[in-house]
Amino acid sequence: MRKIHHPPNLISRRLEEALQQGIEVYLQIKDARFSGVPVYLDEEFVEILYLHVPEHESEEETEAPYGRTVWLIKLSEIVAIAYSTEFWSKNRFEELLPQDQKQLIE
Repeated sequence: MRKIHHPPNLISRRLEEALQQGIEVYLQIKDARFSGVPVYLDEEFVEILYLHVPEHESEEETEAPYGRTVWLIKLSEIVAIAYSTEFWSKNRFEELLPQDQKQLIE
């Protein structure tokens, strides 16, 4: 029997782009949220690397003040994905707004 090849869905394509570009993503599944940089992706799973500073320890109290968590998430469980693609300074943001919207951010 011949297997039919389906093009990847939009979530898979966005994860592939983030993987290739090293962009942090935010994933929503049914009861949880995850964020991090994709480090592995296949047809069934995505592996997300999250670097963090443990909340209960300060840098002065420990020799290892940074942590790493790796999430392995089943693609079929993902209901939403978001990622930042652009950041702006306040001045640049104001330039992008129409004149009548600028007063809202002051």
